Amino acid sequence: MNYTSYVLKKQPINPSLLISDSRGWRELTTAAVLPASVVGFVFVAGLLPVAFTIDLGRGVKLRYYKHQAKKRRISYVKCVLRSLGHEPDKDIIQLLIAA
Repeated sequence: MNYTSYVLKKQPINPSLLISDSRGWRELTTAAVLPASVVGFVFVAGLLPVAFTIDLGRGVKLRYYKHQAKKRRISYVKCVLRSLGHEPDKDIIQLLIAA
């Protein structure tokens, strides 16, 4: 959830820095910042589905790699058992993986 948490929790721009302190400029600055903030909100709302998709893809890939590592480990244990002259059994394989 790296990208998603960045979009939802981080504030890359401090909005209070955009508004001027002097009188007269404050109203003008606020009127100029409001349309930009609406466009920014729409842009960020459009990025959220992309961030969720990227995080989902990363999670699926991680689960796939973990599954492949588990299959390789089981295959290695089976080859070791066959080389020792034993028939690979599910209980023995689980015992050797846990050890």
